[in-house]
Amino acid sequence: MTKTSRRRRDPDERKAEIIAAAFALFSEKGFAATRIEDVAARAGIAKGTVYLHFPDKEALFTSLTAGMASPILASMADLAGSEDAPSKIIVARLYDLARKEILGTDRRHMLRLLISEGPLFPSVAEFYHRNVLSVGLGFLRRVLERAASRGELRNPGVASMPQIVFAPILMTVIWSSLFEPYEKLDAEALFKTFLDTLFLPDTGEA
Repeated sequence: MTKTSRRRRDPDERKAEIIAAAFALFSEKGFAATRIEDVAARAGIAKGTVYLHFPDKEALFTSLTAGMASPILASMADLAGSEDAPSKIIVARLYDLARKEILGTDRRHMLRLLISEGPLFPSVAEFYHRNVLSVGLGFLRRVLERAASRGELRNPGVASMPQIVFAPILMTVIWSSLFEPYEKLDAEALFKTFLDTLFLPDTGEA
């Protein structure tokens, strides 16, 4: 590709290329070890071009995070709004969404990065908590509160602790990062078993 054609590339397309290059490097090297010049080299552009789109590495990471999370949060919103469906089925569908769209894709690396490097970059962790995690937990809370009001939960107190429902997803990410070579974890079976610990027998089995 010539320099002229690079200059004429659509800004949104260029931005997407930079984000893709950054994500590949974050996944390979980690956030702390990745430099802006590394991202530029992977994208095949000058370092200054990256700064035209992102003021710093943190802004690049947060843009990447928002883009990856947006379709998943939209799907979660749709599921949480299904008030006529049994709550157990809704949570099962949320787990299926996580298994297919997070654990089964490169998105899982985003959670791994946050676990390993989030404490070193509090602004990044705060952005993820405020714009992604809190939003997702809000959807879960709606579902669980509805389940509690219908008498579907084994322990109604779970409705105030939606983090409990998220825990198996997080555990699966940690397990796959550390222990997958030694012992495989069946995420689908894990989620199904956990559902049975949350909901009373036969709830939502119509």
